[in-house]
Amino acid sequence: MSHWLMFEHVINELLHRGHTVTAITSYRLRSADEYREAQRYREVLIEPMYDFEANGLPMDEFFKSPSFSNPFFKMSILWKLGLETSEHAFESENVREFLRTEGQRFDLLIAEEFVQESFLMLAYQYRVPIVTINTLGQTDFLDQSFGMLTPWSHVPHFMLEFENDMTLQERAYNVFLSLWDLFNRKYYYLPAQTALARKHFGHLEATHGALPSLVALERNISIALLNTHIVTTKPRPRIDRMVQIAGLHIRPPKPLPSEIKTFLDSATDGFIYINFGTFLRSSDMPQTTLDVFLSVFRNLAHYRFLWKWEAAGGIPNLPPNVMLQRWLPQNDVLAHRNLKLFVSHGGLFGTQEAIYWARPVLFMPFYGDQHQNAHKFEKAGLGLTLSIINVTVEGLQSTMERILDDVSFQQQANRLSAIFRDNPIEPLSAAVYWIEYVVRHHGAPHMKSGVEEQPWWVYTMVDLWLLAVLFVLIVLWVAIVVVRAVADLVGLRQQRKIKVK
Repeated sequence: MSHWLMFEHVINELLHRGHTVTAITSYRLRSADEYREAQRYREVLIEPMYDFEANGLPMDEFFKSPSFSNPFFKMSILWKLGLETSEHAFESENVREFLRTEGQRFDLLIAEEFVQESFLMLAYQYRVPIVTINTLGQTDFLDQSFGMLTPWSHVPHFMLEFENDMTLQERAYNVFLSLWDLFNRKYYYLPAQTALARKHFGHLEATHGALPSLVALERNISIALLNTHIVTTKPRPRIDRMVQIAGLHIRPPKPLPSEIKTFLDSATDGFIYINFGTFLRSSDMPQTTLDVFLSVFRNLAHYRFLWKWEAAGGIPNLPPNVMLQRWLPQNDVLAHRNLKLFVSHGGLFGTQEAIYWARPVLFMPFYGDQHQNAHKFEKAGLGLTLSIINVTVEGLQSTMERILDDVSFQQQANRLSAIFRDNPIEPLSAAVYWIEYVVRHHGAPHMKSGVEEQPWWVYTMVDLWLLAVLFVLIVLWVAIVVVRAVADLVGLRQQRKIKVK
């Protein structure tokens, strides 16, 4: 859902500018009735939604199992979910009907670059260019598809909690994980996504010719819009076709619902906001963990707590300083003047919102890039990190109080916010500009350098280095042969002189 919220802003802006948009999605676009009536917006809904728990990923495991912090395990889960959710979408009746409909014409495919590569085949079906939105940020596989080699010496894998100043041991681990990722993506994951593409687009070969490979489609991406910013991502190599658009989902705050507004406005000592994202549910936490939170709420009775709690019926014996809500307008909550601390899982979108509104954060990461985000911004002074697995009352309360009492966290939040807001062009405007640019210039082929087709040994000039080494060896060999010949000749003359005497 958090990823879709980013797309909502892009779609709304495109519709506002007069474009017609069709979206394959699990979520309805809010406030789009006028565009639906004008037949400028069409939803191809994936129904029913993919059920993570029914497919072997129970939510309560995230609160109990340390495995989700292991980068190899996280990548395996990511690929598994990518393949299963892609297949689930293809098998949805609405999507099947859409794919069977003939005569549809489009000018562009906008795709999320997040383990759903088989859907890039839509660009081949409709003969259109591709713009991707990478909600994770810049990754190794994006670099490779654009013809770059990620410098693993100072760019850590996105699943690692490393910075660009890695030690020798960290660099070795980074290289090992990155090679493992590269190998498995090439020989396991992408072939499985290719099989999905052939299954659902194979009929096109009769009219369109042989299907291109997914690697070829990735190389054909015109522009990649990256959910990155200099504040959230250390400098790393990029090319012109990579455009940073982090923060495009952050808008001026809207009025809060009256009940929530009254609760927060009257928080004279401030309030603490707890939200573990749109994927995880706080209500799935074990009772022992819940008891820890409730004890801390009672111990910090002078603060108010606003908690995203998804289960109906609330919590028995809930302290009066706590308000539960099944859904919260996070951007508007973070903008509230009385907010003192944001307790977050460390998702990239929520972290960007916290930085924008200059809010210190207590990170409690669960999976994915959250551990890296938490490590990065703890080091930047935005907050502290605490594992929710086996969390104690003393540990949670003392960590909260340390952030609340130490003014340096707020000072760092202010500093990061000033940098994050200081952009040459508003991120949403930048995103839509480049989307329209690709349409105007029919895929913008002039922006492609051709390096995408180069093998790695050409890109790194290994062939030239080998030729240079071969040349040096030949020169040395010739020199040795000449020296030996001269030595033999000199020796022969000396022998003749001796015989004459």
